[in-house]
Amino acid sequence: MSAPLARAGSALSRVREGFAQALTPGRLIRRYKRFLAEVELADGSRVTAHCNNSGSLATCLEPGALVYLSPSDKPGRRTAFTWEMIRINGGWVGVNTLLPNRLVAAAARARALPLFAGALAVRPEVKVGSHSRLDLMVERVQGPLYVEVKNVTMVHGDLASFPDAVTTRGAKHLEELMRLTAQGRQAAMVYVVQRADASRFAPAADIDPAYAEHFARARAAGVGVTVVQAKVTPRGVGLWRELPLAL
Repeated sequence: MSAPLARAGSALSRVREGFAQALTPGRLIRRYKRFLAEVELADGSRVTAHCNNSGSLATCLEPGALVYLSPSDKPGRRTAFTWEMIRINGGWVGVNTLLPNRLVAAAARARALPLFAGALAVRPEVKVGSHSRLDLMVERVQGPLYVEVKNVTMVHGDLASFPDAVTTRGAKHLEELMRLTAQGRQAAMVYVVQRADASRFAPAADIDPAYAEHFARARAAGVGVTVVQAKVTPRGVGLWRELPLAL
């Protein structure tokens, strides 16, 4: 499933999602209990924001760093904000793990990546087993493509890596993709790097050797791997270009 990399300025750069309301700026005090972040707003008040990123957020947690929150008025919600991004090394890092799925689905509908050539329709949250689902199923002229999407926030130097914490769930997703390829179907992983200071990608074997082993086995089994970088700003998040693997 190899294809030329999509470059900046291509149809990919037109895949973008803006924020429905203006974001609220603040300073990170701490991330705690995994799904919560304490933030100090410009007026000195402190609020609790929901953090939907279940990873460790290694290399993008810095107390005092500027953050942006999106407001929410959903009834029954315990927090009034969602943590969207943090300023690290002079650039924005997107921590919202829900955005990549929507961006990749939009890229499939627009056929904005070589992976999605011939795409006709996109179905989210597709059941592929009695207890498992994958993020997307892309209906194509040449047959369906099953896709799992992962958000990447960890960078060392110019190398983006996933995962930033041990993930048995991530390994199971790779196993599902391998099972599908063994049945003659096409399957792919799409990693969305939500920061601009990376130029290549590799699995984080030092953090999760089992995931890195699954990654290598999946590629050998014919599972496609696409890594796409996003530009993150307080106005919105948009896909930018593909990144090469550094294995």
